Amino acid sequence: MDQFKDQSPYYTVKAGRNPKWSNSEHNMIDLEVDFMDLKEEWLPYSACADDPCQHSREVYSRAVNGEFGEIKEYEDYMKWVPVNKTQINVSTEGLVQILLEKGVLTDEEVDTILVEETSTVGFARTTTDGRAYEY
Repeated sequence: MDQFKDQSPYYTVKAGRNPKWSNSEHNMIDLEVDFMDLKEEWLPYSACADDPCQHSREVYSRAVNGEFGEIKEYEDYMKWVPVNKTQINVSTEGLVQILLEKGVLTDEEVDTILVEETSTVGFARTTTDGRAYEY
């Protein structure tokens, strides 16, 4: 890569903003850059310390030195992270026991409010070898 250093055009960096690390190694920075030499403002740009372009190395150095603001931490969007769901369940048996102890329900009333349900949670079959597999 050294043979290409300083062979590319140089663009004057007017300003930079919104820097964030591009990787967990903290050796590349993504940010928006406003170059004086270009008509467009605030172009998305990635810079690293050993880039062959001098202006890219300058952008990286200035960003690391805090000129464009605090560098936000890298976020790995490809990494699987757990998604948690909190659920509060009330023990039906415990609730019925309390209601019985408090005299709110009688034994006969308990039989009318408890409902037993059966639902399919998987499938099983006996195979030709006589073993049963559950799926």
